Amino acid sequence: MVLIIVSSAVIGAAAGALVIPHPEPGVEKHYDDTFRVLASNDPDPGRSSQTVGVYEYADNGSITAVNRTVVTQPVQLWDSNIQSRDALVIANESDMYQSGLHGFVQVPYRDRWTPLTDWWNTEFRILPLYSADPSRATSTDGRYTVEVRHPNGWWNPVYNAEVERIDGNLTVTNPDEALVLSSYYSTVIDRKIQIVEGLLQHSAMAPSPAAARSTSSVPTRNGSEVFPTTDGASVGLQWRSGSHELVRDAYVGNIDVIPGVWHDGRYVTSSWQLYTYVPWDYRIDVPSDYSESGSCTIGNNTYSLTRWADYRLLDSDAEVVNVTAGNISLDYARPGMWTTVNLTSSAPRRLPPGRYDLTATLRIETELETHYGVSSARCSEWDSIRTTNRTVELQYTVPIETVNSDDLSVDVQVYDRPGRDVVSVNWTGEQGLAAGAAAWEDVEVQIGEKTMYVTAPWRFYSVSRNTHVEERTSGSTTTVEASHSYRGTYPAMLHYRMSPANVSVLADQPADQHIWWNRTYVARNRSVPATPLPNSIVATQNTKPTYLYDQFAGVLKSTDQVTGESVTAEASDVWGLPVDTSVSVTRYRESELMVTVNQSAGTAEVLLTSATGLPLPGRTVTFDGAAVDSVTTGADGRATVDVTGTLVRAHFAGDHWRDSRPAYYLDAHGYGVSQTAFVGGATGVLGYLSAAISNTVIFVEWLVFGIIALLWMRFMRERPAGRR
Repeated sequence: MVLIIVSSAVIGAAAGALVIPHPEPGVEKHYDDTFRVLASNDPDPGRSSQTVGVYEYADNGSITAVNRTVVTQPVQLWDSNIQSRDALVIANESDMYQSGLHGFVQVPYRDRWTPLTDWWNTEFRILPLYSADPSRATSTDGRYTVEVRHPNGWWNPVYNAEVERIDGNLTVTNPDEALVLSSYYSTVIDRKIQIVEGLLQHSAMAPSPAAARSTSSVPTRNGSEVFPTTDGASVGLQWRSGSHELVRDAYVGNIDVIPGVWHDGRYVTSSWQLYTYVPWDYRIDVPSDYSESGSCTIGNNTYSLTRWADYRLLDSDAEVVNVTAGNISLDYARPGMWTTVNLTSSAPRRLPPGRYDLTATLRIETELETHYGVSSARCSEWDSIRTTNRTVELQYTVPIETVNSDDLSVDVQVYDRPGRDVVSVNWTGEQGLAAGAAAWEDVEVQIGEKTMYVTAPWRFYSVSRNTHVEERTSGSTTTVEASHSYRGTYPAMLHYRMSPANVSVLADQPADQHIWWNRTYVARNRSVPATPLPNSIVATQNTKPTYLYDQFAGVLKSTDQVTGESVTAEASDVWGLPVDTSVSVTRYRESELMVTVNQSAGTAEVLLTSATGLPLPGRTVTFDGAAVDSVTTGADGRATVDVTGTLVRAHFAGDHWRDSRPAYYLDAHGYGVSQTAFVGGATGVLGYLSAAISNTVIFVEWLVFGIIALLWMRFMRERPAGRR
């Protein structure tokens, strides 16, 4: 396994790219296009490749510094906030994805300046400029950078800070004037509400009935309607042939289903509850007044007359009268938003796992008055009034599939060893986004102070569904670009698309220790094929098969050598709901390995026992300095080998965690010295030294060798004089 660690990287915007505004203390700047971080399929003008220096760590422990060309990769958007500058850079250069379909992910949209005193009880730090980022805020004397810790973990810069050393400590002396730069945020849920309300501004949220009837806002993608429009409410025309459609450009649609993802031609959503966003609009086109000339005959004379018709809309009413999913009629939550939650009792109404149609029905009712008649100076005059009522009913249906994780269970087995804990995660049941099964998101394992996360391969990219909105009136059509700005008239419609990547492991890194993960064993369940995504989304891992596992195991290494720690584990699905999780812990025990050399027989006997003296049969013991490489201990924990070297080294590697045993034991070493071999020729001793120098246990062996040497030298010095 080769582990590549990036040592440096350069983030730069391409020519003509989005300009990242610099903060001005006290000036609250808006960030246009900030929400482009949510539109993964939109152009990224700063996308590029670059050469960075990396270190490659090989299996043999060698470290090589190399240069690698890397391309822009997608960035994970967590439930916690991101900083405004990061959001702007990512929007300009990359795409973002989420690992779950839950929570209130927040996106910054405007600078926020607050006095340092408002953060005074928050952790802050003062760094000499040489150890800080010089592109960030500095103190008024330009010597320090002052930062305060945001609740989500990062550091916010402080501007206009005066720093002095008081009683030997650096401190800020003007906390009322020093300004902390943070951001105003909007959640993704709020953004979805802005989207649907933008499309309802000429219908459900119009300031007046006249405004609602005059304009229809129709979302389009590259000139094509996202939701098909229709004309209706046909009325006959007085004095003219043909008919006239009162209702024009009417549509009802569906922006998104939450929590949900558009996958395999349908929305996959939770069986527990759902919300859906339903935009709609229409306009009324009243027939123009009409008149025509005619004549009448009175006696032998012909006189002119005028036949006329005036049209007036008496009333119109339009609303989404029903949204259904299966046998459930959803409750109206707010303009454009419907839910399966019973808003009277606040109780969710479940849709058992299965496939359903989610249908919205728009009804438009009109009442038209036609006043018509004949006018003439000599002919008979008359007039009449006719009232016509017409109704147009539209429906829009999207397929949905409701799923849950009730069928899935996770068993975490931890084999507790000092500094080398084995963690095995086992899945039983359907793992996700198949018929009736919710995908799992992660498995969190807590071992003492160590925390690791096994993360699922699912990545959810939020994509734009429209490029423009057409404002259609009776006289003209105005095309407005779909906006990613917080203040945009028509925010771009968004929903999630799924792409698989791979199962991976993350670990929290406490300040006082390091943690490494080495995968040692997997049992594959099945592979997940690539899921088509728009070409503009960078998802290189999506081109390869993604594997799911029945078992995923490895060694969690750390500088923490503690055993007997508490172990907990929990798992959740992509909706944020818990997955049934169990934990079992196997504590490894100490073992002892004794080596006894029989000088007369030229053999060595090993005895492998527990720390309490219990024999350990059936274990493999390996040797150096013996006629065989390894032996298996008998029922009494013993085994005998012939000696061939000066020092007999025996090693028990410890029980393998995958072996089925009632108890597991740690590794042990043992040593035995052959005195006969020791007093052999100098060549043998030097040969031993040559071999031992490269051995990982050289210190222990030299210690044994040194003790014997001292005893031998003492014996030689203390021999009686004259004795040979």
